[in-house]
Amino acid sequence: MINLDETDKAILALAQGDLPLDSRPFDIWARELGMEVTELLDRLKRLKEMGIIRDFKAIILHQKAGIDANAMVAWAIPDEKVDELGELLARHENVTHCYERPDFGKYNVFSMIHNTDKDEVMKIIKELASKIGIDDYQVFWSERELKKTSMKYF
Repeated sequence: MINLDETDKAILALAQGDLPLDSRPFDIWARELGMEVTELLDRLKRLKEMGIIRDFKAIILHQKAGIDANAMVAWAIPDEKVDELGELLARHENVTHCYERPDFGKYNVFSMIHNTDKDEVMKIIKELASKIGIDDYQVFWSERELKKTSMKYF
């Protein structure tokens, strides 16, 4: 069990939300927490080294950005090829998520593909199928976004 002090918990409470839209967002957090930005950054680095924080990344709200064609593709990939072909799928610029899910019968690798047009998404899927040599897949289109938020722990 990792012991976090109240300052760590306050930092994590901020970190699980959105960064302020500012050229120096960590300065804003430091002011809110009543500390120097260097201390905040040191603590964030320590929390990352401890494995409590994985990373800071931008998350695009696809539909607000005009990216309306979103498909989850379930691929039937032989178990011995999952690592190799999953890596190829994951490297494609239009694939945002790619992971193995063994409890879906023969469909064991899932990839999320985004674009502005369904025809373009289908072209990408066909290109990927050809590249990895798999023609057994199912496409599930997103109809609407029901939730897109980060987990809240503190």
